[in-house]
Amino acid sequence: MNDLPWSYQSGDTRIFSRESAWWAFNFVSNWAELKYSYMIRDIKAVQDSVENTELADVALVDAAAMEIMEEDECGARIYITQWSIENAESVVNRWWSLADMLIARYDDGYVNSPDNVAVEVGYPQWWLDEVGYSDGPVGYYPPAGA
Repeated sequence: MNDLPWSYQSGDTRIFSRESAWWAFNFVSNWAELKYSYMIRDIKAVQDSVENTELADVALVDAAAMEIMEEDECGARIYITQWSIENAESVVNRWWSLADMLIARYDDGYVNSPDNVAVEVGYPQWWLDEVGYSDGPVGYYPPAGA
C-alpha cells in the first residue's frame, strides 16, 4: 500500500468530525453506552456483515493483485492501495450509517421501530431490585445544606 484514506489520517479527538474514521467508531462506542444491552445486537449485526464481507473479499483481492503483479508490480501496489482506500471508506460510511440508525432507534430512552412504534424500556428488574429502586422514587429529599 502506498497511502491511507484521508479519514484515517485526519481527526482530532477534541473536535467532532464526520470526516474522521476515529470519530465514526468512537461515536458508536459512546452512544452504545446508553442502552448497551439493546444496541449491541444492532452493532454486532453490522460488525458481522462487515467482517464477513472482508473475509470473502481477501482471497479475491489477493488473487487479482497477484495476477496484476505478474505483469506490473507497481500496478499491483496501485490496485491494492485503491482497493484498500475504497474499502476503508466504505467501512467508515457503514459505521456512520449505523450511528445514524442507533440515534433514531434509541432516541429519548425508547426502542423505536421503523414502523414508528416506540417501546419504553427501563432498567432490568434485577438491577432495580439490587439498588433498592423496585418501586421507583418514593419521595424527593433535597441534599443537606441546599
